[in-house]
Amino acid sequence: MRNSAKTLLWAAALCAAPLGSLLAQAGDLPGAILPNTDTPPTRQGTRGANFLEIGVGARENALAGAAGSLSEGPSAWYWNPAGAVSVEGFSITASRQNLYPDLDIAHNYVGLAIPVLGGVAGLSFTSLNSGDIERTTVDDPFGDPTVGNTFEWTSTEVGIGYARRLTDRLELGGQIKAIGEGISDARSTWVGLDLGTRFRTGLYGLAIGATVQNVGPNSRMRGQLVNRNVNTDRFNNQNTDVQLRTKDTELPTMFRFSVESDLFGRASSLFGSGSKNNSLRGEVAFSQAIDTDVQAALGVEYAYANRFFLRGGKRFYNDGRATGNEAQYGLSGGGGFRLPISQRYLQFDYAYTSLGDLENIQVFTFSFGR
Repeated sequence: MRNSAKTLLWAAALCAAPLGSLLAQAGDLPGAILPNTDTPPTRQGTRGANFLEIGVGARENALAGAAGSLSEGPSAWYWNPAGAVSVEGFSITASRQNLYPDLDIAHNYVGLAIPVLGGVAGLSFTSLNSGDIERTTVDDPFGDPTVGNTFEWTSTEVGIGYARRLTDRLELGGQIKAIGEGISDARSTWVGLDLGTRFRTGLYGLAIGATVQNVGPNSRMRGQLVNRNVNTDRFNNQNTDVQLRTKDTELPTMFRFSVESDLFGRASSLFGSGSKNNSLRGEVAFSQAIDTDVQAALGVEYAYANRFFLRGGKRFYNDGRATGNEAQYGLSGGGGFRLPISQRYLQFDYAYTSLGDLENIQVFTFSFGR
């Protein structure tokens, strides 16, 4: 009763307030959508298939996304297709990321790569699943407990990629992707293209990478919820097929530039070869999507005997989304270990990322290959 009384009081106050006063104060109200000097308009939420901006792989997430040059093997189909050229035999990677665990939202990735046709070809699959959502209607705004109908939002991407080493230092790669998202009665589909390159300078272990992702045409929602049969003549009880006007949405096109360095552990490393069992690699990356500001990321990976790994990184989102402890927001860390099996390997990697309200972002990745 107390909550209901508060709601009625708020409704009465809003109805009595002059319209000009409401507009003047809107910028100070929680959840206000009117831009002002402190909250300028942004392009966030204006593109479709935003799940494509969620990074894949525990190794790359532990590096806070500073992986445009460091990412190799099947995970590279996402970060920079040119990195897949490092594969020497059939390789597979499977990764799972839990988002909002209480809501059962899961992000999954599977990548394959195999040397063929003078380069490396492969497949990638990405999915984001909302879990079961209770279906509501006007008559049952909280769902029908007797029927228990549910639906789920699914986002998927299937890609076919190819990478090739053009010289001993220059690598190129790309993939074509079929993308879709929505519910069973209304979905959008796109065709996207990723292109990437990596150049090893030969100077102090430096490598430069550049990637453009999610280039493709617009799309709009289609399905039974968009194509409706409605009663347009109640007197004659006649129905007409109509199509709801849905808006075209673009893919979240992104550009990523990165510089990687072998800090020590190899003859060409910045600080010398050091111990043969110890190596350290680092990367600085910058990215910008069509719906985000420029974001910077810094990641470092330590390896012992190429079997045990420790990683850490920090992403600077540069858009004011950090709340509370800004220094902690965007911090990542993790590690992994690799088990040699004959001429192949089995690897497990783990990552944890601090992202405010999302909480408890953990990524688990298993890899097998050569």
